[in-house]
Amino acid sequence: MNKKSESYIYKGNITNFIILTITSLFQTALMIIISLLLERIMAIATAKDLTALYEQGIIFIILLVSSILMYILIIYLKPKYQRKAITQYKNNIYKQILEKNISNFNKYNTSTYISALTNDVHKIEEDYLFSAFDLITNITLFLSTVVIMIIYSPLLTIAGILLSLLPFVGAVIVGGKLAFHEKEISNQNASFMHFVKDNLIGFSTIKVFKAEEKIKELFDKNNNILENKKANKTKTLAVMEMVQVILSTLSQFGVFFIGAYISIVTGDIEPSVILLFVQLMNYIINPLMQIPTTLSKRLACKPIFKKINDILKQDNDKEKNELINEINEITISNLEFMYDDKLILKGINHKFEKNKSYAIVGPSGSGKTTLINLLLCRENNYTGNIYYNNIEAKKISLDSLFEISSFVEQNVFIFDDSIINNVTMYSIVDEELLNNVLIKSGLIDLIKEKGKDYKCGENGCNLSGGEKQRISIARALINRSQLLLLDEATSALDNETASLITNHLLSIDNTTKIFITHKLDEDILTKFDEIIVMKNGKIVEFGKYKELLNNNSVFKSLVEFNN
Repeated sequence: MNKKSESYIYKGNITNFIILTITSLFQTALMIIISLLLERIMAIATAKDLTALYEQGIIFIILLVSSILMYILIIYLKPKYQRKAITQYKNNIYKQILEKNISNFNKYNTSTYISALTNDVHKIEEDYLFSAFDLITNITLFLSTVVIMIIYSPLLTIAGILLSLLPFVGAVIVGGKLAFHEKEISNQNASFMHFVKDNLIGFSTIKVFKAEEKIKELFDKNNNILENKKANKTKTLAVMEMVQVILSTLSQFGVFFIGAYISIVTGDIEPSVILLFVQLMNYIINPLMQIPTTLSKRLACKPIFKKINDILKQDNDKEKNELINEINEITISNLEFMYDDKLILKGINHKFEKNKSYAIVGPSGSGKTTLINLLLCRENNYTGNIYYNNIEAKKISLDSLFEISSFVEQNVFIFDDSIINNVTMYSIVDEELLNNVLIKSGLIDLIKEKGKDYKCGENGCNLSGGEKQRISIARALINRSQLLLLDEATSALDNETASLITNHLLSIDNTTKIFITHKLDEDILTKFDEIIVMKNGKIVEFGKYKELLNNNSVFKSLVEFNN
């Protein structure tokens, strides 16, 4: 089981937390001492003792300087604690996201991860980071104040505590709704971000189909839902603040009134003590109001922590401990796969032999890409078997498989970085190998024209579709993998360039090559060791180019249709 993500807030940060807490407690003690000093000054004023008044003034200056020094120390320590806590917390979240396997990663959409790293972490920073520290200082302030008040007047202390419970009860009643609002806002934030991301990615589609008005209507609807949930939280906080202000004012007046009554009737309490009690009531009421609020906010963060921890959960990989360092053959036996209750692959049986080349062809929706994804272990909820050598794919360590295999997808993702960094994926590559790869992938002319450090832009917006596909092919060639899988890897290239690059790929030695292609050019397909024809989730025929044409079946009809 993964270590809970919130533990990284305190990892290596306990010393900062303890020092900050001790400093704040000392600051709290100074606040109480200054209140006692004010009571003393009032008593001295009544006695008209100037010498004693000067002495108290000197003591006050010493206390004030000490208080300023404590504040300066807190100003230094608080950002230091905050920076380390949030930095390593986010770093850990991102690390655990990167450690997820592809299938596990795809259980959540991208916006959920983005929301966790932005909105949710921001909420934790605001409402959780200093909550333990605030609880410790407020509880200490409350207990210390109660002890001092009892020393001066037990009777008035009882009255003060009972009256101070009024704002406390009000805060508890209203504050209980905060956790619900926080969870609602977090979930809606993720949904809103997903909507915005999808629409910005599909901007050109929106424009081409003139869907701006409908998309704007949907945006307004989602935005209104989010802001309404925020407004409900703000309303709850405003109600809580109003209740607290009214009840705390009533509490302070009640203590002052009762103290005055006791002083008039019994004479047991001096006026200076009454003023001290009114001052100390702040240190009773404020903690009692802040403690439930802090607890409410802290509890409101629990669902957010749970949400993040759920997102970061890994599949149980204990069974995936078989290492593979060589691929001799891949055997598929009775393979079936369902998606959304629809059977995509139906009883697939085939064998891929070492260092041979295979072309998978077939009409759209025949299951070609699904088959490749299963070979890459992107999904493991299939029935039947996929064997690498004699090891079931479900038991293979994915890291060991990815070490010796490469995959080129039709939809290429390009990082907003240089061409070379996109090709090498930030690894150090031998210069001779790199130049050879640039030539074979057809990137060399682009490099000569724009330079190795040319910025590709967000998802390759500065490149054409063909240029992005060349980068993807170059990435795969860099690895010199034993298994090379390509899904329509040359679809964005013209026929001449596609043929040239395919020939380069087929000429690679010591590599098993499996291509999905819609290009049924005879000059290319005759160079494959085997062509696999799929239709409706099944392999309907396989063999050499001319053999399949002579079968006068599905392959021949595909060739005739494309011509």
